[in-house]
Amino acid sequence: MSEFVRKHPALSLFLFALLFGPALVAPVLAGWLSPGFLQLGALSASIAGLVVAAIEGGKDAVRELLGRGRIWRVGIGWWLVALLLPLVPAVGAMFLAAGYTKQPVDWSHLEPVYTVIPSMLFLIVFAGLGEEFGWRGFALPRLLSRHGALTASLIIGGFHALWHIPLFLVKGQSYNTLAEQIGFLPAFLGYACLVLALSVQLAWIFTNTGGSVLLAATYHGAGNAWAGYLGIDRGGLAGPLAFVATHVVVAILLVIFYGPRALVRRRR
Repeated sequence: MSEFVRKHPALSLFLFALLFGPALVAPVLAGWLSPGFLQLGALSASIAGLVVAAIEGGKDAVRELLGRGRIWRVGIGWWLVALLLPLVPAVGAMFLAAGYTKQPVDWSHLEPVYTVIPSMLFLIVFAGLGEEFGWRGFALPRLLSRHGALTASLIIGGFHALWHIPLFLVKGQSYNTLAEQIGFLPAFLGYACLVLALSVQLAWIFTNTGGSVLLAATYHGAGNAWAGYLGIDRGGLAGPLAFVATHVVVAILLVIFYGPRALVRRRR
């Protein structure tokens, strides 16, 4: 088993995450907990990361992985990037969607900006730390030892997208609603493009902050929180499609500027 994990870290993580995910969301599907607790399923990725790390390298590997969650001294600039950069594609998507629909951007539904803080903290913990010990903390460093950063990001993004498929089958989830509107395949492919773009962005954060899972989790959770706060899915399909497009543009710009090999801008 340990040899398989060493040879196929991303696949091993994906398989173990699929194994743990149903157990975490079973109480919700059984009606014992409200649908809001489906977010618990996100923990399966980090739990899987800890398990496969233990299989591969024992206590030392687990200790090293958990240590990545304590890397926080990365400079105020990277903290601001992690917390605020996700606003750029989110706001850009709103203007892009408005241009497509010929409707002005509507800000009237927005609550005071400080109201996003509780949601952001919750999503950093459950969506960010709940996933990133697996995808970025465990899988990414191992893939980077064999592949360039762009290739490694796309491999992880592919498995990460497939890992979300069960949510497209749960009634009441936004994924399922979208699939019912436009069909499963278009909905999934659009979402997969978003996850691939985010995987590149998260690898960029991770590699430029000394392998910090904490900063990757912050970027992950903050992105989800800002998208929810702005309501990018309001007004039909234009918003979500524009959101995918703006994130793809951000990812492409990062690859162009920082380079696909390491996603790190090195000084001469």
